[in-house]
Amino acid sequence: MRYRPKNYKVEDQKIFTRLKKNNPYIALLYNFPKILIPHPSIENFQNHFENKKKDSKDKSHLGKIHLEIGCGSGRYLIENAINHKKDSFIGIELRYKRLVLAAKKIERQNIKNILLLRECGEYFDEYFQQNSLDFLHINFPDPWNKKSQRKHRLINHNFISKLSYTMRSNGEFRLKTDHLEYFETVFKILSDSKDFTIIEHTKDLHESIYNDKNILTEFEMLFKSKDNPPIGYFLAKKINKKNN
Repeated sequence: MRYRPKNYKVEDQKIFTRLKKNNPYIALLYNFPKILIPHPSIENFQNHFENKKKDSKDKSHLGKIHLEIGCGSGRYLIENAINHKKDSFIGIELRYKRLVLAAKKIERQNIKNILLLRECGEYFDEYFQQNSLDFLHINFPDPWNKKSQRKHRLINHNFISKLSYTMRSNGEFRLKTDHLEYFETVFKILSDSKDFTIIEHTKDLHESIYNDKNILTEFEMLFKSKDNPPIGYFLAKKINKKNN
């Protein structure tokens, strides 16, 4: 059974008080009970998800499910959710400040189809049943540059195996990264996979035919204001084996 961080707000108020003095965003996580789950479990995720169905004016909006791993402070996630109001969006992020900033934006704009989890991306499959996820978005994952660190990378053969299990046929996986060696590594894994086919790809997104539909992340906006390095992008689809 994997390790889950303790909920000191419930379990030990003295430790919680000390933690929030060091980082006030730890306490702010709890200010958005309908938007953000600070300590997710399968049970409370499902409860929140069902409540969003009940609260929604458009009862059909949860037909398509999007997951963004590493959603940061929410720019990409929020624009996507606004553009696809009939879909449901889940954002996974670990950093306290980024989650709080995302939750504030979602609350301020009264967006009903987003749920945030403070969680590690590699555990995404715990929250989704087989053939339930329609879209996965990963933007600028930590590249773990050194060879000795690459074992910590999020996307590997095991990750793709989990994705194959949880994603529906014809589901879409989109990746953006400015680390082209990582891009090529993931591209090779997917190219060798029997479960996915790559239908769009480029090593310079902003100069490609795909840029017109690109939603900028916070990192991309920073890149564009500086040296604007080339960004690798691909869109892979899960193969519908019934039609093969």
